[in-house]
Amino acid sequence: MIHRSLRSVAAAAVGAVMLASCGSSPDPEELGRLRFMIGCWVSPDSVNKEVWSAPQGGLMFGYATTMQGGKLAFFEQSRIDLRGPRATYTASPEGQRPVIFTEAAPDPAALAPPNSVRFENAEHDYPQRIFYRAADKGGLAATISKIDGTRPTEYLWKRCE
Repeated sequence: MIHRSLRSVAAAAVGAVMLASCGSSPDPEELGRLRFMIGCWVSPDSVNKEVWSAPQGGLMFGYATTMQGGKLAFFEQSRIDLRGPRATYTASPEGQRPVIFTEAAPDPAALAPPNSVRFENAEHDYPQRIFYRAADKGGLAATISKIDGTRPTEYLWKRCE
């Protein structure tokens, strides 16, 4: 009987340690320069949702959904590869063939704002540019457009509750 109690206490202790380690936050520096994107994000009307993981082995994994009338209207699976000199963003909308966007080289004439990243693929029909940035009040924003900035569509999210 005592043996079982000790085993139960030991199992509970191991479980508590495992839960605590999952709940601990990594050092912000380990999360990398795109840490402003990490987390679950939802539009004010709860129609659009986007989720990004913390980097794992130099990769961030994400997905986006759009709901209309309580039904899934659109989904996209994505990843950002941070292992090269410039990050690559790979998107697979609705399970279609992946499209790769490359991080735009910094323009020395125009300093990029902190907590932002721009990906481009001039060969793709639309979008050709994806620009993520930290938004006011701890939010996340993204603008997709043609390479010259025309046909912009902006998304604004707040953290999921």
